[in-house]
Amino acid sequence: MTVLDSNQPSGTAIDLAVADFERIGNCGGGGSVVGDGCAVVAKANPKAAHAFGRFDPLGHYWIDSQDINELKWTVRAPQAFTSLSFALTDAHDQPNSFFTMSYMDNGGWTPIWDIATRKNNGNLYWLSVDFGKAVNEAVFLFSTKVGAGYDGYGISTAQVNSPAPVPVPPAALLLGSGAVVMAGLGRRRRKGRG
Repeated sequence: MTVLDSNQPSGTAIDLAVADFERIGNCGGGGSVVGDGCAVVAKANPKAAHAFGRFDPLGHYWIDSQDINELKWTVRAPQAFTSLSFALTDAHDQPNSFFTMSYMDNGGWTPIWDIATRKNNGNLYWLSVDFGKAVNEAVFLFSTKVGAGYDGYGISTAQVNSPAPVPVPPAALLLGSGAVVMAGLGRRRRKGRG
């Protein structure tokens, strides 16, 4: 599995839904929280007081972490996919914080990417995860600071790339066309005898 910081990705867009995210850790409590902070919310106005630097770079909506310190994201697509790309905004912009992204692999969490140092408010990462094989589902865990100076982030613009169809090898085409020719010749011989 490879995780790359990339430019805006291309692929098949998938909808992000609040139901795809599950709070594993503590409820959030920072100024970006809407409601009780115990579940993610979809937001669309980067100028709102509760946006706190989070946004969708394409101007649509994002899923706001609500400052939850451990959040599980289950990615599903209509068909198998080999890679996932998405935008991550406003991560690790608070003092004494951190940001780690882990992947559910063989029943356990494997850290696959992190932000080593504090970034400016409103930062943007285009991330691409290459699974090295076709998968039907991918599960991630995002971990960050809990407590005073909560540190949240936004996720948006998710896209998947599906495996290319397996081309029919030329030898198989040749074999198939040869079988058709032979069948035609066999039929012609039978007609000539009868």
